[in-house]
Order: sequence, then structure tokens, then C-alpha cells
Amino acid sequence: MRPRRRYAPLFVAALLLVAAVGCRSPRTLVDPRMALQPHVRIGLVTFSTEGANGTLAPLATQRFLAAMLEAQPGIEVLELGTVTGPVDAAAARRLGEAHGVRSVVAGHLVVSDLKPRVSVLGGLRASVEADVALTVRMLAAESGATVWARSAQIRETMGAVSIVNGQAVLGAQDPEDAYGDLVGHLVWEVTHDFRSTWVRQ
Repeated sequence: MRPRRRYAPLFVAALLLVAAVGCRSPRTLVDPRMALQPHVRIGLVTFSTEGANGTLAPLATQRFLAAMLEAQPGIEVLELGTVTGPVDAAAARRLGEAHGVRSVVAGHLVVSDLKPRVSVLGGLRASVEADVALTVRMLAAESGATVWARSAQIRETMGAVSIVNGQAVLGAQDPEDAYGDLVGHLVWEVTHDFRSTWVRQ
């Protein structure tokens, strides 16, 4: 038994050494999967919504814009506002001709599976649990072809929400405070391809 105990500290030291060497392995910065600079001037359409009314879509649009510019500084993004109807190939070509953009980015927010929740702890409070999904696409303005797309989804309990005719009505006085974390999570996920990442060799 004693010999085994004698070698135990050496075994632990070896493990610590291996862990230390692993932690010091060099890291390499990998370029974003989606480079935005080649698109020169990008048109950004205000995101559309399904299953909800309120300020969620404009908030997500502005967060997405900020994330793009932070991930790849120096790109030009022209805000095109709200567009009636779907942003399909024909719409992308029209927007490209009208605004001189080389590509068009459009997003769609879907709020579904609404489940009211009532809490009596600390006073009567009502909220809604729902699935919120964000899909964003980039279309080439010349051809209308989709050149990039990504989606993200989260299940969240949201306050300051009522259900009217099966739709969520978001009535928070401060949308950033009420839905900022929700929107931030979705935008972080869908803009992953725009960011450089560190990987260990």
C-alpha cells in the first residue's frame, strides 16, 4: 500500500503539468464565416413580426444593426425602414435599384405558443410564456439570391404582455428594459457568423 501512496503525488503533479501545457496552447484568431465588406453597401429592412404587436421588431432591428457594425467596423449599412410584403428576390432587386445597395438584409420575428402565467408572490402579476424565433437573411440585390441566413429561438417568460385575438401585444413603456435580454440573446446567436473567433491549435 505504501508504494502506491508514494507515487500518488507524482501522478497528481503529472496531471497538473498536462493541464497547464494544455491551457498554454496557442490560440488563433479565425476570420468570420460571413465577410460583410465585399457587399460594399448593405440595405437593412426593419424586421417584420408574426404573432406579436409592439416594439419587439424595431428593437431587434436596431440591436442587429449595432451587432453588425461592432463585429465588422467600416461597413456601410443603409436603413431602409419598413417594407410592405415579403422581402423576396423581386423585392430585393427593387430595393437595390431604388437605394443603390448591393445586398438587402431582412429579418422575421415569430412569437408563438403563448401561455399566460399568473404569479401571486409579491403581488398579483401576469406574464406570458412564449417561443420567440428570429430568422435573418441576406439577399443579393442584383440577382435576388439568398447569400446568407441564420435563425435562433428561445423560450421566454415576458412581462407587460397581453394576449389579444391570439397575438401577443407588447406594451412595455421601456422595451429595452423589458425585452432587452431576450432580443440580445437572439441577435447574438444570429450574428455569430459575423464575428471573428479564437480557437486553440
